Amino acid sequence: MLTRLVTTIACLMLSAPAGLAQDVIARTLDGRPDIQGRWTMRTLTPFARPAGVTVSAVSPTEEQAMIDVIMQQRLAAERFDPGTSDPDGDGLAVIDGKLRTSAIVSPANGQLALTPAGQARLAQRPDGYEGPEARPVNERCIADAGRAPYRVMSGEMFFQIIQTSDHLVIHKEGMDPPRIFPLKRPAHRGTFSSWSGVSTTRWDNDTFVIETSGFRTDDTNRRISGPGPAGFPIGPDTRITEWLAPISRDVILYRYRVEDPALFLDPLIVELPLVRTEQALYESACHEGNISLANTLQGARAAERREARVGDPG
Repeated sequence: MLTRLVTTIACLMLSAPAGLAQDVIARTLDGRPDIQGRWTMRTLTPFARPAGVTVSAVSPTEEQAMIDVIMQQRLAAERFDPGTSDPDGDGLAVIDGKLRTSAIVSPANGQLALTPAGQARLAQRPDGYEGPEARPVNERCIADAGRAPYRVMSGEMFFQIIQTSDHLVIHKEGMDPPRIFPLKRPAHRGTFSSWSGVSTTRWDNDTFVIETSGFRTDDTNRRISGPGPAGFPIGPDTRITEWLAPISRDVILYRYRVEDPALFLDPLIVELPLVRTEQALYESACHEGNISLANTLQGARAAERREARVGDPG
């Protein structure tokens, strides 16, 4: 009930006139918007618009029917177990006063628009059993949803933002380390790559902007919970821009754009609300890299031995 009340308040704030929203934004001593605190992006709005849905938003009276469609498609995709999983939210995301049917706002149909190379890249997500490197990086406890861009992931919905005049730190619940952004250091001009990419930041009036590129060649995708596509591709030439625009003291509009002409027919643009919360962040002690990963590979070797015995005529 409390979560639903907070969501309702957030809806009102997101649809408030710009002038009213500006009046209630807290500010730091240097005049920047104060976005420190704990935030959540819990929502049942899926990344891509559900199959068969052509509208970008629904009315409050249509919300439950849309949620039913979303959850049915999640069940069909076998990526959601209502008996053991905590739902990703209590309702649809509300932005500009509208109940959104997808986080994708461009392309306008709420779907990924990939080139053939982009489709092939997305299919390259590691899923083999030859050795540790053949498994996804999240199973290896290397990286997950705490790097650019932020996505709705079951069990990883909460953020902590710490802000000073020199740095801004964003820590998303999960295995990834905090993203630490120096605000006064010159932008790095190196050419190295990493799992998190290389970021530069700036304040654009009251909006905090993060631009990230320099991803590894073997970093092929960003996974996402929900029905429809399980994520989107990225590559060494992908550029991701994120905007954190405070709407009020308790709501931030989080927007990101993914650009890579080799992978996307049109740039991917996503919008999600971040709502202030009192929920504490908990340690995500990723153990798959030293326990479950070994068990997975041992199981694969056992399956190979069993198949060899079945195929042995002796």
